[in-house]
Amino acid sequence: MKVVRMWRMREWEARLISVADENDGLVGRCHLPAVDLDRTAWRYALRSSRWEALSTRVLRSRSAPKTEAQRLRAAVLDAWPGAFFHAESALGWLGLEGYSLAEVQLCRMRGVSNVRPELGVIHNLRAVRGHHLLVHHGLVTENACRAIWSIAAGYASPRRFELGVHKIGGLLDHAHREGLVTWAGLHEMVDDIRQRGRAGTRVMRACAASRPPGSSPTESRQEQRFEEVLDEANVRRFRRQVVTGGHEPIGRVDFADDDLPLLVEVNSLKYHTAPTDRARDERRYEAFVAAGFTVLVVWEDDLWRNPQAVVDVVHRARRYARRRRAGVVHSPGCPWPRPRVAELVG
Repeated sequence: MKVVRMWRMREWEARLISVADENDGLVGRCHLPAVDLDRTAWRYALRSSRWEALSTRVLRSRSAPKTEAQRLRAAVLDAWPGAFFHAESALGWLGLEGYSLAEVQLCRMRGVSNVRPELGVIHNLRAVRGHHLLVHHGLVTENACRAIWSIAAGYASPRRFELGVHKIGGLLDHAHREGLVTWAGLHEMVDDIRQRGRAGTRVMRACAASRPPGSSPTESRQEQRFEEVLDEANVRRFRRQVVTGGHEPIGRVDFADDDLPLLVEVNSLKYHTAPTDRARDERRYEAFVAAGFTVLVVWEDDLWRNPQAVVDVVHRARRYARRRRAGVVHSPGCPWPRPRVAELVG
């Protein structure tokens, strides 16, 4: 009987260790169902000298080294389900210099859980768009622009407005220099969130007004190249940076045709190939198609390596738009294995 009991104990511990190996030496109570364990195994671990309780919901294997990443992951597991880094902590996790993670700021959707974490500070949000979140080093966080908006909410009162424009403007510039924010992305978020009256909108709108899309070299290079390709082929240009949609604005696009229901997005490989980037892009394309537009997506590699293909696909997209065929056309360099949104072919 004793041998059987020892074997069972080794079995539960082996399962906990398998979880800890994938989570910086940590196990959360939220992990138990996934490895077919219950709170009995948790109690065994608490009695063992091989495990340390960091909170009532998180255990640490004593054989795992203590690291900063472990501490932060523990805070997220402690606030599970649905917790992600918020505001200053999100910027710190993304690597923006000057932002401390000493106090871990976390968010989750309102109504998901009433559990109060012991290892971080939790904020409950009414809503957050999926494309405002990303996975960085294995943990979910607000993207930089959304995190900065959260900070801007602290300057919502009229008496703090000027200070907010100065502080948030400097923070946006810092994040932009580090490649964490683009001005096109800033304007897209302002167009999106301000319709829902979120705190900080006035400050963010003022900051966006002095940072137009395409006004920095990193953003304008691809758009300038697209216009150069059109000029060299004597093809009529498009109008830059247009907020468009159906009865209500959907978002800002890189280019729009003045005469046809045709929109153009110029996509870089850096910002448009990850699964979350693709999902966000395809949601936008789907909304534009539903509003009756033909959407042309020109990929970075084609601009520089295959300009004739860009010219050809522009002509093809304009033919579709003249026929009022709503859908999406990608240039040949599209890295997505199978575009899903109403792709036009032939």
